[in-house]
Amino acid sequence: MALTVSARSRWTGPSTPALIRGAALCAAAGIFLSLTEYADTGKWLAVVGVVLLIVGLHRFGRTGPDEPIQFELLPLRKKKKKKKKAASLESSNAEPPDDDGSAGGTDADQDASKPS
Repeated sequence: MALTVSARSRWTGPSTPALIRGAALCAAAGIFLSLTEYADTGKWLAVVGVVLLIVGLHRFGRTGPDEPIQFELLPLRKKKKKKKKAASLESSNAEPPDDDGSAGGTDADQDASKPS
């Protein structure tokens, strides 16, 4: 008999950027309250904010840096040359056949060009 266990994800708390923002706001509010008549509440709020900042920055550092941004431009693609149709290519390259056999430098042409 097989036993299957379903994996439940644990609650890991707020995301790292949200934790850093919340901790910074908490520390700033604590400093502001320390300047008013609520100094006792403000100092504890500032301490909690700084501790949360340390935790958030530690989590951020443990996750590693982001991938570096690549500022290099991709090389331009070369335009492909259009291929001519095979029929038009063959007709332009083919020489018409000569029936008399005198074309192309035959012996008769060479004999006529030689001085005697």
